[in-house]
Amino acid sequence: MGSLLARALAKDHEVVVVDIKPLADRFSALDIRVVTGNVTDISILELAEAGQADAFIACTEVDEVNLIAAMLAKGLGARAVVCFVGRAYYAEAFSDPRTAEFLGVKIDQVIWPQRSMAQEVLEVILIPKALETEELAGGRLRLVEYRIEPGSSLSGKPGGIHKWPPGIAMIGLIRGADFIPPRDLDRLGRLQVDDHLVFLSTRAAFPELQAAFAETDHIRQVMVVGGGAVGYLIAQGLEKQRIRTVLVEQDSDRCTWLAERLGSTLVLQGDGTDLELLESEALGEMDALVTVTNNDEKNLLISLLGKQMRVEKVITRVGRSENRRIFERVGIDIPLTPRQAAVREVLNGIHVDRAQQVAVIEDKVDLLEIPVGSSLIGQEIHSLFLPKKAVVAGVIRGRSVFLGEERVVLEKGDRILILAPHQIADQISQKIVP
Repeated sequence: MGSLLARALAKDHEVVVVDIKPLADRFSALDIRVVTGNVTDISILELAEAGQADAFIACTEVDEVNLIAAMLAKGLGARAVVCFVGRAYYAEAFSDPRTAEFLGVKIDQVIWPQRSMAQEVLEVILIPKALETEELAGGRLRLVEYRIEPGSSLSGKPGGIHKWPPGIAMIGLIRGADFIPPRDLDRLGRLQVDDHLVFLSTRAAFPELQAAFAETDHIRQVMVVGGGAVGYLIAQGLEKQRIRTVLVEQDSDRCTWLAERLGSTLVLQGDGTDLELLESEALGEMDALVTVTNNDEKNLLISLLGKQMRVEKVITRVGRSENRRIFERVGIDIPLTPRQAAVREVLNGIHVDRAQQVAVIEDKVDLLEIPVGSSLIGQEIHSLFLPKKAVVAGVIRGRSVFLGEERVVLEKGDRILILAPHQIADQISQKIVP
């Protein structure tokens, strides 16, 4: 987790990594300072200049170490403090404002990665047909990705002709490994099955966008395989939406625990790779299958069985980020990694006066949020000089949002949303950030 965060932040920030083990070689290719020592030692934190940090992130594997380090850093003067925890009771206790009153120190953001993962899965389930979705600008905008399926009315249409209602902007298309900005859609030819369309939508207009892809589809029943923290949180969320849920867990004691705490969810003891069990519970009739065991190989096998039984939406937990490409290659619709979900939550939660990555689409395209500097005030967003494949997706101005196709003159305090392939994201930050 620390490595992922350090690499993500090093693009645009000065980063210091503190670890009890010498890690200089791991970050030798990046401009990252490494301090070796115990992060609960005040002298080590002072050596790392934690008190002057705009953000301090505690993400060791030990909850107690993270909590102590976070409180010490806040006491030393760190502006925003983020703390990772692996246990639900720590997440609840330190999210309670009374805890800060008792301790005299407030941890700004407590992240429980399992909850981040569960929330991401629920968002994808509850928006039929969506491959990825992300709320932006405090919920006023939604970034969403859809795939053109066989039989879709969009398949075969010229790429640049379709007009979307006000409040909806198609900001890019992904075909294979290529990202194609809207201005190139006319030269693209016709839209094809398996093209991925990326949209930005206001909250009010989103139902209209959803209807264009999901039509009358809605989620009625879901099977979840894996009754750990993530599976439990997903089942809880589905119950709140009154969706029939079947939860399969192998451990009998855990099944008892789940059955006592969940209401309408049917909890079954069994192995998710047991074909007879899956068939007896009518997996093929489910609207979605979610596999969230702690074993990538088992998740992959269960997901492939689901695809073979024609489950329309298969969402799979991928523990190791490097395995995600394998899952995509064999046809798994939505492989999600808990670490990447948590990293996105951190990046979205850290408010700095520089560019920040607020979303990642298929590990190919970044959505950047960039503050308007004095040199950009008074310019139209269409006059910005950007690399060829970069797209101005929108502008956030206080409580108002403007989509990319609107002609907006930039003002002080505006934040620009720019969509671009990974390879050129750094160039954009360097060109635009004041």
